This record gives sequence, C-alpha cells and structure tokens, in this order.
Amino acid sequence: MLNKVLKFIDEKWEEYFEEVLNFLRMPSISATGEGIEETAKFLRDFLIERFNAEVKLLRYGGHPIVYGYVDSRADKTLILYNMYDVQPVEPLEKWIAPPFKAKIIEGKVIARGAVNTKAPLMSMLLGLEALQRTTGKIPVNLYFILEGEEELGSPSMPKLIEDKREELSKSQATFFMLPTERPKGKPKVILGNKGIIYLEVKVKTSEYDVHSSLIQMHYNPIEILANFISTLKDKNGNILAEWLYEDIITPTEEDLKYLPELMEAVDINEIAQMHGIRKLRGAGKDLYIEVYFKPSINIDGILGGHTGPGTKTITPAEASAKIDIRLVPNMDPKKILEKFMKHIEETGFENWIEVKVHDMYDWSRTSPESHIAKAARKAYLDLNMKPYTITTITGSAPAYLFTKKLKVPVAMAGPGYGGRAHAPNEFIEVEGIKKMIEYMPALIINWAKEEFK
Repeated sequence: MLNKVLKFIDEKWEEYFEEVLNFLRMPSISATGEGIEETAKFLRDFLIERFNAEVKLLRYGGHPIVYGYVDSRADKTLILYNMYDVQPVEPLEKWIAPPFKAKIIEGKVIARGAVNTKAPLMSMLLGLEALQRTTGKIPVNLYFILEGEEELGSPSMPKLIEDKREELSKSQATFFMLPTERPKGKPKVILGNKGIIYLEVKVKTSEYDVHSSLIQMHYNPIEILANFISTLKDKNGNILAEWLYEDIITPTEEDLKYLPELMEAVDINEIAQMHGIRKLRGAGKDLYIEVYFKPSINIDGILGGHTGPGTKTITPAEASAKIDIRLVPNMDPKKILEKFMKHIEETGFENWIEVKVHDMYDWSRTSPESHIAKAARKAYLDLNMKPYTITTITGSAPAYLFTKKLKVPVAMAGPGYGGRAHAPNEFIEVEGIKKMIEYMPALIINWAKEEFK
C-alpha cells in the first residue's frame, strides 16, 4: 500500500511542492495579527475541499483555532495538532531573501515558517491527501487542531481542550509533524518536553529618574534586581535555589536507557557552534543530563536605566527582568510558582519586587512503548531511515493538554533538515519537504495496524 502512495507522491511532487511554497507565502504573524484570519480561513477551506471534513473556526478570546473532523468510520481516532502562526520577521535586513517569498537558494527554501512549522503542516496535509487519493480513504478518524497562537503561548488551547473534551476523548493518540533531522540524517521520535513558567519581575524605587549624585540617599532598582538574581544563580550559572530540585525524578531509567540515542542524534557541540557559544558549562554524558533532564532558571532580559549613546547620570525609577523556569517530571507549575514567591520573601525582597506571570506550561511525557511511538519509528524504517527515540526535548509546548488532560500519548516526529526558527533566513531543505509528505501516510498506515485497547 505504501509503495503505491509513494509513487503517487512522486507523480504529484512538483504540484505538491508549489502548494507548500504558496502556503509559506501567506503571512501569519500571531504577534501582530498580520494574515492570521486569511490563513485560518484558507486552512478551513482546504480541509473541507480536500477531505470533506467538518470544520469550524473556534475562538476563545484570541486568534482562531482551525478545528476539524474526518469521519472514516474507523475504530481508531488520531488527533493531528499543529500551528499556522509564525514569529515576526525582524530584522529584515538580515534576510538573504524576503521572508514571505519562499525562494529556493542552494536547495533550501528560505521563508518564515519553513521549519516552524507551516511547511511541516502543509506537508502533513498533502501526505494525508496522497493516502486518501491512492487508497480511497484514510484508515483512521482524524481530529485537526491547528492553532494560531502557539508563538504567543497558546492561551486558547486550554479552553479548546476543556470545551471539546468529550469529543476529543474518543481519540487514542496525538501527532505533531515537524522536521527533526538535526543533524542531517538523524530523524527523531520526540516523546516529551519540559514545562515552563515565564515571569516578569519589576522593581520600582521612585516616580521619576533621580540625579545620580543623590544615590546615597535612596535605592537603585537595578542593583536590587541584580542582588535578587544573585540569590537564584551564582557567578558560574549554578542554581542556588535548592527548592527547584525538591520534586524532580529525572533522569528516569527510561531516560538513561535512551540517553545513548540522544547523544548520537543531538550534537551539543554543533549546537554551540551554530549559536557562537564561547564556552560550555560541562561535557559528555553529564552535560546532556543537565541540559535535557534537569530544571533550569534563565534570565531572558533586563530593562532599566540609561542605555542610549553618551552619558546620562541618573538613578532609574524602575527596572525589570524577564525570567523563565523550565520544569521536568515531577514538578508542579503552581507549586513551583509558590516556591518562587516564597523565595522572594525569604531573601528579603518582598517589599521591592512585583511579579507578573506571562505563561505557564506543564511538562509532558509519552512512553517509548506507546502505540504512536512505535508507529512513528516504523514509519521511518519504511522510508529507509534509522529512527532515534528522544524521551524529552529542552523546549516547551502545550503537549500536556493531550497527555494530562485527555490522557492520550503524543509523538512529535518527521524527517527533514532545517533551522534558524524564529531567526532571519529560517529554512527547510527542499528534499525534506518531500520526505515529510512521504512520512505522513507511512505513519498513518503503521498506526492503523497497531494493536491496543
């Protein structure tokens, strides 16, 4: 069956490739709203026309979620989650081609959304269409959840899951298509992610900036903020807040079992080189464990005082910092937030610091022995690719809504080599697009064969 589908994709390749390019040429920037409505309506119409799906644009106070259902009268139901929104494109002058022109340069498609994740989304849909047109129907029922706020922290997703819980509870798994070949030739089945709490802490000591000659009579908010940050981490980046480690259970036996695959499939030194990192905080197995299986505290940015050209001798009125805390099993986001607030009090900063919570995601895990994980690995093998099982990644995503709220396993997978997500010159290799289209029918065929209750 799969060979027949792959032959069909070969025949339709030029047409399918152009459809991916056209989708990338549609702006859909969630931060500004540019193109969001048009893209959501395009996807709604696409699902109706290509799959005769029941589709609605659902709104929960933000950008629309494209919510669709294909009834194949099958005994298995799969949720397909993805995102159609992208990050802003600035700085424009850094792009070697306009970000919404989807130009091909040296075998790579340069476009915003090329890797994260509009090209994967359209490749997934085209792979499904190829399967349907070749075999007559898709062998499983499908729910589509295509959101337009992932780059904003997915604020509408919890509301959708709660609203549609009864319908979605009919499903047995969730799949998220994305290209995972980094380094090239090492595709992954990703089964977990860290949680996150994104905070802003603010210190205000006066209504106006004050002449710096008067500093001995009052307090500098930047100094207060710096002193507070130094209670969280030392000068070498080691975490001082021991409460962060109280509940963690990672690395688990499962993590250690698949650690060799992680180390073979992810080259930390290559990542460091790509970002121009000057010095690593460790090496070998211990560094992988620290990065992938331990919680973290990061200072994303500090704002305050005079940063313009020349001199301006002032003590600023206020200063703020943005902080993210990454969570691993068995950490509870609400409990960690309570500990953070208690830390402020115990270190004597409670009268200075105001806290605003921007985002809060829980962590997520799926067993490598789950049916969707097995099908994802078999799909790679069918395409003559060696799969690598990754129990968790360092980033955060709303997968917990599926694993914890709906109680279904989640797999993120897909061939294809790309990079520079969120940065200028985001790219995906042309051959990666074709491989993603081919991967989708292979996944569906294999998952439909899996035996589970």
